[in-house]
Amino acid sequence: MKSKSCRQAGCGSLIAIVNMEGDYATHWNSRVDSMSCFTSRAWAQQQKAGKPLAGYTAILVEPFTVENSQLTKDFPAGEDENLQLSAVAGLRASKMFEKVVDGSQKSSEPPPSSELSAKEGQGKVVLSVTIIGFDKGSSGARFMTWPLPVGVSKAKARFVFRDAASNQEAFRFEKEAKFQATISGGIATKEEQMAHIKGGLVDALVKEIKRNR
Repeated sequence: MKSKSCRQAGCGSLIAIVNMEGDYATHWNSRVDSMSCFTSRAWAQQQKAGKPLAGYTAILVEPFTVENSQLTKDFPAGEDENLQLSAVAGLRASKMFEKVVDGSQKSSEPPPSSELSAKEGQGKVVLSVTIIGFDKGSSGARFMTWPLPVGVSKAKARFVFRDAASNQEAFRFEKEAKFQATISGGIATKEEQMAHIKGGLVDALVKEIKRNR
């Protein structure tokens, strides 16, 4: 990965990073002031240089949203909720965090407090995800041109991580998942296409977190 830009702002620095795949990511290196500086010193020492998600032991996965734009007008209704549940399941299966909290309204877990003290938020990161692009593709085009990448179904999402104690952004990245073809020559139901795309986004999420811990 290489640094694209760096801007000093107040008591922290916002660093934009572009990796070898061309994916965009930023992370906020936060340095709090006065009294909170002393209480967070031990916490800061736990985090590794260049690893903005290091040291977090818990993650709250907020409800996913779909950006209101022409790029997402065909995104299937309700799939944002299914994707959020898939992300929760994938993070739990990864064992990267001691606790993975489902922040959706349908969750059976107690709703997380909207205001966390520094002690309660210590070690917890909040994940917000927005679908920013979707192309349903064409099964006919995939079948006629298989295995060429024509008529591909794809979805793009923005992943943003915030420190629960300070509510400051810690890291963000964007990923795109695609459904191109199967052994059936690209013919698949909408459910099968979405299952493949959701799996791709969740896999990308897990890999990116591992890379930044």
